[in-house]
Amino acid sequence: MNLLIFQSPTFGQEFKTGMPSQAAIIDLGTNTFHILIVEWEDSQFRMLEKLQIPVKLGKGAFGSHIIRDDAYSRGIVAIKEFKKLLLSYHVSDVVIYGTSVLRNAVNGPLFAAEAQNIIGHPIRAISGEEEAELIYTGVRNAVPLGKEPHLIMDIGGGSVEFIIGNEKGVSWLKSYEIGAARLIEKFAQNDPMDDDSIAELEEFLETELTELWEQASNYKIKTLVGASGSFESIASMERKIYELDKKAVGSLFYNIDMKHFDEIYQKIITSTQLELIYVPGLPGFRVEMISVAMIMINYVIQRLRLKRIIASDYALKEGVMYKLMLEHSGISKHS
Repeated sequence: MNLLIFQSPTFGQEFKTGMPSQAAIIDLGTNTFHILIVEWEDSQFRMLEKLQIPVKLGKGAFGSHIIRDDAYSRGIVAIKEFKKLLLSYHVSDVVIYGTSVLRNAVNGPLFAAEAQNIIGHPIRAISGEEEAELIYTGVRNAVPLGKEPHLIMDIGGGSVEFIIGNEKGVSWLKSYEIGAARLIEKFAQNDPMDDDSIAELEEFLETELTELWEQASNYKIKTLVGASGSFESIASMERKIYELDKKAVGSLFYNIDMKHFDEIYQKIITSTQLELIYVPGLPGFRVEMISVAMIMINYVIQRLRLKRIIASDYALKEGVMYKLMLEHSGISKHS
């Protein structure tokens, strides 16, 4: 059981939460379902359980806007697994939310209703803007952003969130429905992707992210902060491939070497799915989406001439946890 310090907005402010002893956050993502069960003690929490299941709820759904039967079934099986965990920990304080596929699929409400009936707690599809705000909250409590504006990026299966902000708050944010699973269906017809397909994807990003380019230029962004997911995988690959020391105990972020990133990028985009299985440090469930994710990340870095990459351990579900903590403590989220 790991003891983690959960930072307040002012990094280090302590407060009595009066929270229930345990709480659970469940993230029904387009590609992966996550559950996080924690126990609070004043301004600290213990992580009791952290599980992710690669459900691929959005696979094949982006053209039809319908969750396919096989994906629907995988999602229900995962919900039943989460129900067992909640019962084993006797957790009653539960927050469950869905992201891109649940807010866009025609049968998303039907899935949410069935899942809610099984698990016994309300399920809410959050907006892209709320998703981005919660990602920022999670990242800010893992990474010392300082006064300089940073670009925060979170790559999901259905959407990608971009946030420009610093330790004081958010200057700009936007959620784009261009997640890795969507782009795989649109551009990744070959294995590995050929140069023409990569060029088409980059042209798509150039047009789609026009507002991002403008905002990043206005704020003179130099640093990219990646919110968990693919960025955690990049950090893991870097440590394994280059035989680096493990991340410091208690650290919630990791600096990725730019030269190493370039080399890993070349390795990823020239490897087949079968070859990617054997890349050191790359989790098996990330193999399918990592190439498209790397192309997106690399294009953003090159387009904005960024100088630094930071991988944050915290993202959306930790942001939800922090919001829950504030609600129970009676502290305004703007304090």
